[in-house]
Amino acid sequence: MILRTDITEAGVFNKPHGIKGEISATLDYDTDLSEVKCIVIEIEGIFVPFFIVSVRPKTAETCLLTIDGIDSEEKARTLTGRAFYLLNSDLPVDDPDGEEGFYASDLVGYTVTDSELGTIGEITDYNDSTDNLLFIVTTPDEKEVYIPVADDFINEIDQDTHTLHTTLPQGIVDLNN
Repeated sequence: MILRTDITEAGVFNKPHGIKGEISATLDYDTDLSEVKCIVIEIEGIFVPFFIVSVRPKTAETCLLTIDGIDSEEKARTLTGRAFYLLNSDLPVDDPDGEEGFYASDLVGYTVTDSELGTIGEITDYNDSTDNLLFIVTTPDEKEVYIPVADDFINEIDQDTHTLHTTLPQGIVDLNN
């Protein structure tokens, strides 16, 4: 049995996303929900664990969740506006190095500079409609280029100059032409 002292409120469910039970959630903690044991929802005064099937980041504060047993828009709608909890053992611990991660939404407005190609353009948006998150970069001649958001391609994120330094695979920028 899960007690109130075993959990901490971690966020709130927003509205369903699609018809297969996926639901948007706003997070209070910078936590990778794919790494937690479960989320807990209070149902009729009892704290019930639910297991996460998949998590997709949406913005810095929100994600899209698929929860085991919630497989329709109607079931997901019953969670709208409800708080969810994390087990205290799954709560994030402060990073001793003081480093924080970035979300794609945090980098909109940054200039992409590649080690081989030089300045590519400005990140004007991102596309999270598929499993592969993409930056949408507008070049100086107003063309849109899609660049995969991958740690392997990012060398440095310079917050002072709002520059994303990359080393992209050869030809990736030309795929959109």
